[in-house]
Order: sequence, then structure tokens, then C-alpha cells
Amino acid sequence: MKMLLQPAKQLMNRLTYSRKMFVAGIFLCIPTLLLAYFLVTNIYEQITFSAKERAGVRYASSLDSLLQAVIDSRYAAVWGGKPRIPVDQALAGLAEVDSALGGELGMEEAFKTLKAKLPDSRGGTTRQMIDAHGAFAAELLEMKVQVADRSNLTLDPDIPSYYLMDALITKLPPLADTVSRAAIVAARLSGGPESQAGDRADLLLLSGEMNTLVDALKKDIRTAAGADATIRDRIQKPLLELETAMTAFQKELKGPRAIGLSRAGMEATDAVFRAALQLSPVLDELLGNRISTLQLRMSVYLSLSLLAFLLGIYFNLACYLSVKEGISAVHEAARKVSNGDLTVEARLSSRDEIGETCGMFNTMTDNLRRIIVTLTEVSEKIHANSGAIASTMDQQSGFATQLSSSVVEISSTMEEFSSTASQIALHSQAVVERADKTLEDTKNGAAEVENLTFKVNDISGTIQANLSEIVELGRKSKEINKVMEIINNIANQTKLIAFNAALEAASAGESGKRFGVVAVEIRRLADSVVESTSEIEGKITEILDSVNRLVMSSEKSFQLIQEGQEYASHTVVMLIESVDGVEETTSAARQISLSTQQQQIASSQVVLALKDIEQGVRFSTDSIHRTNGVTEELFNLSEQLRDLVMTFKVGKEGGGQETAPGAEPR
Repeated sequence: MKMLLQPAKQLMNRLTYSRKMFVAGIFLCIPTLLLAYFLVTNIYEQITFSAKERAGVRYASSLDSLLQAVIDSRYAAVWGGKPRIPVDQALAGLAEVDSALGGELGMEEAFKTLKAKLPDSRGGTTRQMIDAHGAFAAELLEMKVQVADRSNLTLDPDIPSYYLMDALITKLPPLADTVSRAAIVAARLSGGPESQAGDRADLLLLSGEMNTLVDALKKDIRTAAGADATIRDRIQKPLLELETAMTAFQKELKGPRAIGLSRAGMEATDAVFRAALQLSPVLDELLGNRISTLQLRMSVYLSLSLLAFLLGIYFNLACYLSVKEGISAVHEAARKVSNGDLTVEARLSSRDEIGETCGMFNTMTDNLRRIIVTLTEVSEKIHANSGAIASTMDQQSGFATQLSSSVVEISSTMEEFSSTASQIALHSQAVVERADKTLEDTKNGAAEVENLTFKVNDISGTIQANLSEIVELGRKSKEINKVMEIINNIANQTKLIAFNAALEAASAGESGKRFGVVAVEIRRLADSVVESTSEIEGKITEILDSVNRLVMSSEKSFQLIQEGQEYASHTVVMLIESVDGVEETTSAARQISLSTQQQQIASSQVVLALKDIEQGVRFSTDSIHRTNGVTEELFNLSEQLRDLVMTFKVGKEGGGQETAPGAEPR
């Protein structure tokens, strides 16, 4: 079935909706028009058929008039006198009828032939005239049968009209001719001069033929009267008159054959023609009624067909307008929705599939409107949060810059401290050498001890300065710890913001996936910052431990130097008194040298740690910059999302129309 409908479906797919309805309307109306055409054509053919029958009845009536004139002329030839109806007059009447109906019935040539055979009544014997009139009467009867055949009278479909036609065509005219011939034969048998031996047999045959025709005529009339009660009285009355005249004529035929025979024959003949004259209008009326009925039926069929056609067009147009209204409503609503107007509704009151489609379309636009409103709120939140994240990252970038500057300053200070420690180491080595030399030169004099006292004083001042610098280094390291705490707090806030951003991205669905990735990267970067600050805090703690040790060492060195000063103060006396004191001084100098070397090593380690801290701060700064770039990209994406949402137009609860929340009206 699908394969059978596929060509028609492909054809319909190429047409617009209006053309589809036009084609469907044509194919729906064509059967109605064809049925109406065939019905009307059939009825029109029946009307034409019946009209031709009426023409045949009129033509046959003219032939009856001519036949009556011919029979009357025959009677005049036998019994003398003038015919009551001149043959020429009757022929002229037939000529008028033939001029009007001969062409329709195809009887023109037959009429010309009949006219050429018209007998001449001015010459010849009585016998010749009787024979000529008899032959002409036979031609008339034959022509009447032709008229019946060519005018469809012999094919009449109705019982009353058919049997009346049969009586008028095949019963009454032959009966009139038979009565006239029987009267003439009876007249010859009555002793006329032209009597022949075979006339009695002819009279018997004619009498039997008359009885047969009368019986057949009675049967036709009774059948027609039984089929149509409205014409019963009108056709039975002439039949009764005819039976009376025929009975009287039959009685005269059996009598002494006097003068009454001619009168009885003429009366019987007149009764036959009167019956024909009375039956012809009845037949014509039946045919007229049939034509009227057929015309009425044709009018009814035409009216019903026209009404069906108009109703078909009306309902087809109604269907077209109904479906077009639905399609136009959906099309217009879809066009407005495609332009971003989500407040439109497809309004249609029909209950068909198009109405259901409009309802589903409205539901879809409502759902889409709610989604757009939700997406608008989400985009606004993303936009605001991305701005906050960008601000926070800017602060972190400032903190990282400050931290980097602080670390650079600490590194510079520690490099200076390392340089100072190197100088102290050199000086302590010189002290050792001096102590050794002092041990050697103790004996050389107090002058050298005095120089040693000055040097020890210088060392004491240097150590005092170094101790101050070491204390300042400890304070700076503690400030670095405070900066690390701030960085940790910023990283924790960044992790919290990234977590909130991840939640918002998850609630946004497909459109928030990219933002979710950005949020994860920000959170991962914050974790890296926390790890880096933890490492920096560990390094700072190591620096503080080293500084504390250095302070302790410096304080111890300071104490030793003070002792050295005391020893130096008493060196002059002690140099003289004991070499052991010099040895102790040498040992102390050596201890000072060892401490200063340790201080130099510790300061080198602090410098290396600060370099590591500086590298970590630089890494943290780069991470913050990358985070700031991701935040800017997130901000741009939120701007694009908000611009996209701005293209839609949504309604509000209280009625009216407005653009998406936070969007500029367009």
C-alpha cells in the first residue's frame, strides 16, 4: 500500500499546502460532476427519447387523417357521392407535419414516395379506384409502422404508453382499413355488378381479422387502463363506442346486405378513427407527463449535484481555511520564536492534530522561556562571581608582588650579611693569627698588646652590628610568615570561590561545562599556592632557626670578645705574668674564627633559602597571572552568554512583555 501511494506522496511533497488542497478538491469534485453528468445525460436522453415519441404520435395522427380521407374516398367510389374529407386536404396537413417533423423522424423521403403514389380519383373503373386506394392505404399503414419505429414508439418503456401506442399504430389503423375493405366486399356480395366468386372467402377472412384486431385492441386498452388508473375512463369510453359500432357492423354483415351496410361500415370506420383521435391525446399526455417528470428529475439531479458540488467546495474551503489558520498560527509563532520572542503563543481553538501541535508548541515555548530566565540568572551570577574572582586575583597579584619585593630585599640583606660574615671570618682568622703572633710577640712589648686591644674593640663593634642585623633578619622572617598567612587566606578564599563557581557551573548544565573546567583549574591553582606557601613557611622556619642559632652564636662571640677585651685590658699585666693567658687568648680567637665560619655557612644557607623563596614567589605570581587570565576568559564567556540571552524576549508573570532579566530592550 505504501509503494502504491509513494508516487502520489512525492507529488504532494512538491506542492504548497494551497495547491494540495486545490488538487484534493478537484479529485473530490470530479466524481460528483461525472456522476451528475451521466445522470443528467441519461435523463436528457430519455427526455429526447420521449419528445421523439411525441413527434411520432403527432406524425401518426396526420397519417390517420390521411388514411381516413383515403378510406372515405374509397367509400365514395363504391356507393357514390363526395368524400367528406378530401385527400388533398389531408395530404396538405401531412405535408405541414412532415415539414416540421419529417427531418427529425427521417420520414422526408418516405413522404415523397408516398406522395408520388397518391391515386388519381378522376379516371378508371370503380374496381381500379378501390384497388388503388387499397394499395395506398397499405402504404400508409406501412409508413405508420416506420414512423413508430423511427420515433421510438415501439421501444416505449412504460406499460400504459406502450399499449396505447400499440393500439394506435398496429391495431386501430389496420382495423379501420379492414372494416372498409369488409364493407366493400360485403357490398359486392350484395349483388353488385363487380361481384366475384372469392369475395365470400375474403369477407370471412376480413371478418376474422376484424375480430382478432378488436380482441387485441381490447387487451391493449385493458392493460393500459390497469397500469394507470388515471386514464382508465378516458380510454375505455372510446373502446365501448368502438365495440358498439363494430357489433352493429358485424350484424349488418350477417344481414340481408341492404343500404344500411354502407352506413354501418362508415360508422364503424368513424368509430375507429374517433377512438384513435381520443387515444392520441392520452398517449401524448402520458409522454408529456413523462417528459415533465424527467425534466423535474433532471432539475432535481442538477440541483442536488450543484448543491453537492457547492457543499463540497464549501467544506473543502472551510477545511482549507481551518488547516491554513492552524498552520499560519504555528508558522507565525515559530517565526517570532526564531527571532527571539518567547512571549508569543500559537492561538488556535480547533481540536484536531494541528490544535494539539499548537498546544505542544506553547508548552515548548513556556519551557524554553523558563530555561532562558534561569540561564539569565546563572549568567548574571557567573558574571558577578567572575568579577569578584578577578578582583581577588588582582589583590593576590599585588600581595605576590609585595612578597616578591620583600624577598628580594631579604635576599639583598642576607647577601650583605653573608658578606659581613665573610669579613668576620677573615677578621677572626686574623685574630687567630694575631693571637699566635701575640703568643710569640708577648715578650715583644705592651705596644703590640695595645694594638690588639684596639682590634678587639673593632671586632666587638662589628659583632654588635652583626647581632643587630641578625635580629633584624629574624623580624623580617617573621613578617614573611605573616605574608605567607595572608597568601594562605587568599588561597583558601580562592578555593572557596572556585568551589562555589563549580557548583554554579554544575547547575548551568551544558552551557556551564567550560566554566566548570575554569573553576577546577582555579581550585587546583589555589591548592598549588597553598602548597607553595607551606614550603615557603617551612623555609622561613628554617631561616628563623638558623637566625636564632646565629644570634646565640653571635651573643656567645660577643661574650667572648668582651672577655677578650677584659683579657686585652689585663694583657699588659698578664703578658708579663703568664704565657698561659696568651694561650687561652689564642684558643678563644680560634673559637671565634670557628663561630664566624659557622655564621658564614649559615648566612649562605639563608641566602639559598631566600632564593628558593623568591623562586616560589615568582611561581606563585605566574600562577596568579594565569589564574587572572582564566578569570578574564571566564568573564568574557559570561559576557557572551549574557549577550546571547539578551537576544530572547520573555514575558513576566503579571502580563505584558519584557526582555530577559539584565538585558537591554531591543
